[in-house]
Formats: sequence, structure tokens, C-alpha cells
Amino acid sequence: MIRVQIETGSAVTRAGVEALLREQSGIEVVSAASEADVLIREEAPELPDGTSGLPVVVLTDELSPQDALRSGARAVLPRNAAPSQIIAAIYAASAGLIVIPAEESATIAHHVPLEQIPEPLTPREMDVLEMVAEGLSNKVIAYRLGISEHTAKFHVNSILAKLSAGTRTEAVMRGIRLGLIKI
Repeated sequence: MIRVQIETGSAVTRAGVEALLREQSGIEVVSAASEADVLIREEAPELPDGTSGLPVVVLTDELSPQDALRSGARAVLPRNAAPSQIIAAIYAASAGLIVIPAEESATIAHHVPLEQIPEPLTPREMDVLEMVAEGLSNKVIAYRLGISEHTAKFHVNSILAKLSAGTRTEAVMRGIRLGLIKI
């Protein structure tokens, strides 16, 4: 059962959303945020607030999804969202997912700063990174590539520097996030 509190200054909006939610099995409308699992608001949350631990579904036409998400909202829908969209957003937000209108997704994707490599890895460094991801030691990497252990160590250190990683594990994690290593 997902408990939802509706926070709005409009009695009409409150009545409409409440009527919609009361028809849904698995969703219960509550009157206090302390009892709620999800909040529905017409404004983005102001961080920090007393309910910052709760996922917030924002129904607004006055705020960009980027701004609402930056302020802590989990779901951003237009005020005229279909009932099925509101219900889906509540379930998604309670599960820890982020919800935005489909037409906004491309815009947001272009504004999310992606982690980038300051200097690209050479093909040899890519080979070494894959072997590091397999958990191989410098000695085994050197044997497989037919190079000296010193050269293998040099390649590993170069990878660490280029990926701004302090450890081999961190380099592998960055490589995965950057799409350099396929899992």
C-alpha cells in the first residue's frame, strides 16, 4: 500500500487528485506527511524541508522538469497529465525512479553533464583496462601482451591518470560508467 499526501493550495485540484487516488487499489490518501510514502505537490520541494526523505510528484506547468528535479522532485508532470500518468508516477517515485514527460527526456539528456575522459585511452590501454577488469595482475597482463612487467605497470598507471582513478577498481568502475568496458 502506497500512502500519498496531497499538498496543494487549490481545493479543486486536491478534490480531483484525491478522487482519482481513492479509486486506486494499492494507494491510500493520508492527511499528514509523516504518514505518507509519496507527496503530490504543485510546486517543487524546497530543500531542505521537513519531508526531504519522501519522493515528491510535482504537477506543474510553471517549472521546467530540470529545475524541479534539481530541487529534489522525483516526478514532474504537467497539470493536465492523464490519470494513468499520475498513478504511474506515484508508483515509480515510490520505487525510487525518476519520471518526466517523454517529450522532455531528450532535452534533459542533453543537459546532464556526462563524465568525460580528459585524454582518450590508446588501443593498448583499452586492452590493458579490459584485463584489469578481469582482475589480472601486471605480471599476467605483461605475459598476455608479450611486454615487460614494467611496461604493463606503465600502462596501468597511465590509465589511472587518464581516468582520474586512485585504484585499479576505481579505474574499472569509471571505465564501465564511460562505456569503455562492457559488462
